[in-house]
Amino acid sequence: MIAQQPRLQPGLEALEKNVPGGTRPSYLPTLDGWRAIAILLVLLNHSVTLGGEHFNTATFHYFGPIGVEIFFELSGLLICNRLLDEERLTGSLNLKGFYVRRIFRIQPLALLYVTVVVGLTLLHRIPNFPAGIASAYLLVRNFVGMRAPAALGWATAHFWSLSVEEHFYLFLPSFLLFVRRRRAEWILALGSAGVLWRTYQYVSHGNSLPFAIDVRTDLSLCFLLIPASFAVLLQRPAMQAAARRYLRLMWVLPLALLALPPISPLHPISALVDSLLIVTTLTHPTEWYSRVLELPPLQFLGRISYSIYVWQELFLSNYWTRGQVHAFGRLNQSPWVVLLVFPVAIASYYGIEKPLIRLGHRLAPSATPGRAL
Repeated sequence: MIAQQPRLQPGLEALEKNVPGGTRPSYLPTLDGWRAIAILLVLLNHSVTLGGEHFNTATFHYFGPIGVEIFFELSGLLICNRLLDEERLTGSLNLKGFYVRRIFRIQPLALLYVTVVVGLTLLHRIPNFPAGIASAYLLVRNFVGMRAPAALGWATAHFWSLSVEEHFYLFLPSFLLFVRRRRAEWILALGSAGVLWRTYQYVSHGNSLPFAIDVRTDLSLCFLLIPASFAVLLQRPAMQAAARRYLRLMWVLPLALLALPPISPLHPISALVDSLLIVTTLTHPTEWYSRVLELPPLQFLGRISYSIYVWQELFLSNYWTRGQVHAFGRLNQSPWVVLLVFPVAIASYYGIEKPLIRLGHRLAPSATPGRAL
């Protein structure tokens, strides 16, 4: 058995009391398990429906948005924590370094993917949708072209979530730079206002939320801001102690969420529940549910989850109907096409994503060493 050592520093890293010796100081393995769950939910949502009259995989399509929301919540929690740790260690926030690392983390793979989409469009393998391509390049996809037919804009539609995250990266560091007091309260207030705004939009649209509106930044930031407020609160030892004491049974709450209808004004409450559930696995690393998240297959899947998310859209085109052009012809009609996503994602991770993350960290070393988020 590997010796275990307690962590003493504040922040998320202090939540896992016992960490295997030799583990990178700011790497939290449990969170790769969460990334794996999130990407599996997305893949289920985008895959061709299988089954018959009494049971089919369309049942699982509802959980796709939850997968994206988990990605949001992980980003809100971890990015805020990293910034606060840097401020604690250095006394300031190096925004230039932060943005250099984020650019090398996100942009090269995203730009390569959109360039491939351009090539496939020129080859007449996918529908021509210039607005989708341009807005994906500019990371405003969640505001442009979302009212177009799904089959037309599908190839770049998933860039809506990357756009929301980039907008969050523009907001949060500046907020932390200029707001020094009561940060958690302010961020939580903004997140709560976002939940109310989202609920108002739901009600005003006849108890529905059209996708083109659902993906707007102002309606999605609550899924990042609420967990970011938790990151600020968990810098306080008293809050860490309370989390360890009271969150042990939080894992049962998602079961209650399953009772909610697929479209509900209460849906944004998942930003709170999911975030607390993530914190629960950090505060109780020896519990069975946390250990499951650290299983090697889930760890690996979590590490390559960004590459999977970027490339899966070309393969899993369940919104493209028969008779339309497809990126890979008849392959897109096969339920087994999902298996092609993984070798492409693995090659992308090791050949593009990982080397460029390292380059970004060489150009702008982080004050909190460990695997880049």
